[in-house]
Amino acid sequence: MDQKTALEQLILSVQKPGRYVGGEPGSIVKDKKDVFLRFAFCFPDTYEIGMSHLGMKILYGLLNAQPDIWCERVFAPWIDMEEKMRSQGMKLYGLESFDPLDEFDIIGFTLQYELSFTNVLNMLDLGGIPVYSKDRPGLKNLVIAGGPCCCNPEPIADFVDLFQLGEGEEMLPEICRCYQDAKAKGLSKEEFLLNACQIGGVYVPAFYDVEYFPDGRVKSITPNRPGVPAVVEKRIIQDMSKTYYPDNFVVPFIDTVHDRAILELMRGCIRGCRFCQAGFLYRPLREKSAEVLCRQGKDLCESTGYEEISLSSLSSSDYSQIEPLLDQLYDYTQENHINLALPSLRIDNFSEELLNKIKAVRRSGLTFAPEAGTQRLRDVINKNITEEDIFTSCRLAFEGGYSSVKLYFMLGLPTETMYDCEQIIDLAQQVVGLYHRCPGRNKDRGVNVTVSVSTFVPKPQTPFQWFGQDTLDQIVEKQLHMKDCITSKKISF
Repeated sequence: MDQKTALEQLILSVQKPGRYVGGEPGSIVKDKKDVFLRFAFCFPDTYEIGMSHLGMKILYGLLNAQPDIWCERVFAPWIDMEEKMRSQGMKLYGLESFDPLDEFDIIGFTLQYELSFTNVLNMLDLGGIPVYSKDRPGLKNLVIAGGPCCCNPEPIADFVDLFQLGEGEEMLPEICRCYQDAKAKGLSKEEFLLNACQIGGVYVPAFYDVEYFPDGRVKSITPNRPGVPAVVEKRIIQDMSKTYYPDNFVVPFIDTVHDRAILELMRGCIRGCRFCQAGFLYRPLREKSAEVLCRQGKDLCESTGYEEISLSSLSSSDYSQIEPLLDQLYDYTQENHINLALPSLRIDNFSEELLNKIKAVRRSGLTFAPEAGTQRLRDVINKNITEEDIFTSCRLAFEGGYSSVKLYFMLGLPTETMYDCEQIIDLAQQVVGLYHRCPGRNKDRGVNVTVSVSTFVPKPQTPFQWFGQDTLDQIVEKQLHMKDCITSKKISF
């Protein structure tokens, strides 16, 4: 029985079989005899999370635009599926061909968060591939990794042959061409890696010796081969308007975390929040033109049937052409009943004009991110907003017809005290009171203020990288205390 036939029987007894069957609209299937490089794009989490990731959509389309490269998707199976696969000796496979992972030339992982590292090892093992780089002597089954976690590659360096530092639209095709050349010439893995490390942004752990301080911090990283660059600089895309962007997405059969068309307004951020890794990694700020974005949004909705466009960036309201873009999208979104979402709005530049334009292209929820409950702590993290900024933005929303807003905060920030946590709830309760004082509010609805909190995680390459993280007990204590502080039924926590 072949793998696909066995899979058809197996998925009848697991949750959400749509995670494992492939064949979605927009997925790309090629004839194996027509390709010279098979690439497994692995997302070390479940299908619903991985299929929501914009970077995977971009690179999947980019690689498959090359006639001699076939890129397939691979996701981490859920617990029930993994148990059945292991019990039946079934290997992890690509969703397009159902071929086992160990039949691919390159196995590429995107590392979005550190807790996925163990999933990387588990996926390799489930795919029949040795987890340690030293145990993979051949050129085939080369394991590479990219994504934000590669800014601190050493925790997973023993398992990855090659890291991509920076943005992949130019770097990944260069790596693939280098691999194809090595494969055609019959080069060894080491010979290929020596060639690949000359590509800007490529870090090959085997070619460097790492020395540590007694406390575990990195003391030095020095090349152990001649010709290997002493410093590897991240790669960035210079012109966002000209770089590749797909005109079609794979459309899942099941609900995913973000099941919509996504437009990337810009990379980088003009702010300097000290906790934000992305704000430091994706510098400098680079914007995509409104004309290009408008065309891409229309193309994606036409090809996928999506009824929502998300304008994505680290801070969408900082995009210098946001109002012209909304104007250009207005007629199309109105005629086609398409919602427009701006998931990341800055409190200090949220204006009545922007609000009116958002409302004009169908209303979606509004989320603001004060991050901390007191001005002292907002200054510590360099948030650069005041309490008055928060109230002004919420007042504009309420007077514009909104009756609910979401406020996003972080727990466990450096120097945080219990008083800072209490003031998160106090701030939310003041926003509730503000609603009732707004003469232009929607009196047909009751107000709701959602308080969303996440735990601060110190990230590499940020000013807060050496601060400790709160323990689980500390976080739970703060959360319970904050719940006790809520006196209004209009607050969701």
